[in-house]
Amino acid sequence: MRSTHTVLLWRFHLIAAAAAAALALAGPCAAQQPGRGTFDHLRTSFPLTGVHAVTPCETCHIGGRMAGTPRQCEFCHRAGSGIASTFKPPKHVPTNEPCQNCHRSAATWQGARYSHVAAAPGACMSCHNGAFATTKPSNHIVTTQSCDRCHRTVAWVPAGFNHAGVAPGTCATCHNGSTATGKPSNHVVTTQPCDACHRTTAWLPAGFNHAGVVPGSCENCHTPGGSGLAMPANHIPYKTQLTAGASMGCDRCHTSTTTFTVETMDHNNTQGNGAGFCRGCHATGTSYLGNMQKKSVTHQSSTATDCSQSGCHRPLGNQGSTYRSW
Repeated sequence: MRSTHTVLLWRFHLIAAAAAAALALAGPCAAQQPGRGTFDHLRTSFPLTGVHAVTPCETCHIGGRMAGTPRQCEFCHRAGSGIASTFKPPKHVPTNEPCQNCHRSAATWQGARYSHVAAAPGACMSCHNGAFATTKPSNHIVTTQSCDRCHRTVAWVPAGFNHAGVAPGTCATCHNGSTATGKPSNHVVTTQPCDACHRTTAWLPAGFNHAGVVPGSCENCHTPGGSGLAMPANHIPYKTQLTAGASMGCDRCHTSTTTFTVETMDHNNTQGNGAGFCRGCHATGTSYLGNMQKKSVTHQSSTATDCSQSGCHRPLGNQGSTYRSW
């Protein structure tokens, strides 16, 4: 006969093996969530994620009732249901849409994305009033228009303000650098309202109204680094070839305030010598802007040094009309 010690040892190993087999059959779900057995909840088309994954079965399956348990969030997450512990708060956005239309996570209510499909146009303030949802900040543009006149439903910015109804000349009421974009530091010096030059759809292009600009003061703006279009590098060298240090404003030649391409050349009464040599612009090989006629200085005389000073073209010569025709 076997000894009592041998029988006890044999029984111990048998019980240990049976326990290991039971755990293996139960699977990881049973080991982590006691009481759920091996049932695959995915078969119900209601996967257990987030908070639902750690909620005891009997919280939802009251009285052990499995079949027919509702899958709709609002069935449990409502006051008086006796199932869920969280419900729509009193300050929830007024809506009859299903919870899952906005709340995409079973771990938290935060990070919801509201679907505005059913929102009536112009009714934004019924929610965006500071109580239910974000409202206008204190530095918002002063307006009584509905949010959706300017904002989209996916983000507050960028927004396109509807200027319909804005009184002409009142732009600075909002465009003061605080409520809305103001004039930059390098803006053209002017006291005119924004709408005298700018459109309501974009700042550029702008058409500056030159009414009231003092003649000869163009370079107050039209200068490198200034607010107006500056003289290009290939502009005719009038400051050195024509004016000889004297002052001559842009408007002596550029008579239009809407385009630079309309001009009438003012030769500043240059006599074709010294700093006013004609060849500075009219000699073959120069590449300044303009459609001036160009020829070699020696096209008629091999000893000529300039178009006029050499005695050919007016004003010092005898050919053509001064400054207008060769």
